[in-house]
Formats: sequence, structure tokens, C-alpha cells
Amino acid sequence: MGSRRLVYVTALLFGLVFHTLYGQYLSYIVLLFLLLLPVFSLLISLPVMLRVRIRLFASGTCQRGEKAAARLLVNSRSPLPVGCLSFTFSGENRFTGEKLPRQKQVYWGVRQEEQTLPLPSHRCGVITCRIERAWVWDYLGILAFPIQKTDPATYTILPQKQEPRPAPELSQDSALQLRPKPGGGYSEEHELRPYRQGDPLNAIHWKLTSKLDEPIVREPQLMKRKQVTLSITPAKGQAALESQLDQLNFLSLDLIQKGIPHRVCFGAHRESFVRDKNSLDECLLKILCTPPDGTHGPVDRNKPNELVYAIRPKRKEATA
Repeated sequence: MGSRRLVYVTALLFGLVFHTLYGQYLSYIVLLFLLLLPVFSLLISLPVMLRVRIRLFASGTCQRGEKAAARLLVNSRSPLPVGCLSFTFSGENRFTGEKLPRQKQVYWGVRQEEQTLPLPSHRCGVITCRIERAWVWDYLGILAFPIQKTDPATYTILPQKQEPRPAPELSQDSALQLRPKPGGGYSEEHELRPYRQGDPLNAIHWKLTSKLDEPIVREPQLMKRKQVTLSITPAKGQAALESQLDQLNFLSLDLIQKGIPHRVCFGAHRESFVRDKNSLDECLLKILCTPPDGTHGPVDRNKPNELVYAIRPKRKEATA
């Protein structure tokens, strides 16, 4: 609004010079009009300026690369439109630490409107955006009042889906294991082993025993699902890290479709249990709301009760 103030000051100086040189009745009228013009503008604009409110909304999600935007709602309880509204829009990606460039926004003649403020979506993360230095101006654009601050808003940029190559074996069968059934009893699955003292006689496999001349026992087995864990040790490069998150998103959605609940470990301190799409969204939000801490996730693939798959960046992304 500096240009409008400059124009007014120039006009006022012209009126003073005109009054000094001309000194007639007309010069008094011109000078008085210029002096009272901001007062008239303020009197007309004041009811609107005192009743305007703004709110910022950005609750939403999109995948990396898709269009993302925050929404600014301007609400004026006056029948007249707002002369001018100005503010600075800023934000930060909490996962990458990247600062959004500050944008000065100016809107004229708004009343009950919703404005769209684009957000960058080239990186995953939770973007916290805010309104700073918001002012409402009179109709001349000379005088301004500050507007009450609105709460910050957040928008989540989720990873894309990228299939790992080679694809890991995380199917129903690979996540199952057989264990001796406590207390014995009937089971469709069983394992053959030599007879041990205390085994019941009805567990002896008589046909096989007669062939081997050694008592062989059918031991009932209980089918139990292994704990599937998707583990990420955060890579240093941003492109490599996003490759890991893309693979995590793909694998986790694939396990959900197969009905396999699983654990997700991002580093050593961020762990979630995923059962469905909602819990996956909560897991990704937990990962993306703070920067990576550089700690290592679990990498042991040989645990008897757990199937761990460590997600590594693809070579192309790792060298980018």
C-alpha cells in the first residue's frame, strides 16, 4: 500500500502548493478536501474493518507430485465488501526442514470468499503453514488495522507407491510357521520325529515304525503367523529417503490387501503397528511430522518369530 500513500502525500503537497500560490477560496476547498479525505474513507471503512475475520485451512493429504493447496476463508459480517486485505503466507516442511518462500498476498473487494493458496508437493512431509502480518485496509488503501491471528494449519504430502526390485516374499505362506502344539491333540499339520519317553502310544506312526524298526511319532503342529516387520534405516539423501518411503507405502498397502497385519519401524524410535489403511495413514503421519533421527531400524532377518524386510533405496535414487 506504499504506492497509494505516496500518491496521497503527493496530492496533499500539491494542494499545499496550490493554496500557497493561488490563495483563493477554491484552494481552501481543495486543501480541506484532501485533508478530510482519509477521515471520510476511514468512517466508511471502519464498520467493515472491525468485522472481518480470516481462517486458514489445510487439513488434507495428497501424494508427492500432486496438487496441494491451503484454503483461506475470509468472513465479513458487514454487507459491504472489504476494501483491501493483505498478509504474508509462510510455512515449513517438518520432515525435510525446508522453508516455504514467503508470499505477500493482497485481495481487493472480498466479503465471503474462499481463496486458494498453492503448496509445494515435490517433497514428502507435513507442511505447517501460517498467516503472518495480516492487515485490513480502508477503501483508499491508506490506513490499516491488524487482523487477529489465525491458527497454523497442516497439510500432509504422502509418498508415492514404488514396487521394490526384486520383490520380497511377504505373502501369507512366507509369514507362517509351524510350532509343536501344546498338549498335543489333533492337528491337520504334523511333524514326524523319533519316539521320546512319555509320548502317547496313539501318536506312534505304526506303518513307518514297521519299516524303520524304530518308533516314529506324529507330533501335532500349530500354524502360527510370524510378525512381519518393514524396517527403514533412513538414507542420507532426500531422493534416496523418498525411494524408501515409496517402497514402504507400496509394501504396506500390499500386505493390507492380503490381510497381513505388520509392524513398521522407521529408525529406532518410530514404530507403528499397521492393520488397515487408516492405521497406515497414521503411521506415515508419525514418520513425516519430524525429521529423521539417523538411527538404524531392525535388520535381523533370521528371528524365529519375526520376518523382517529392510527397505533400501533403489540404486538410481541412492546415487541421485
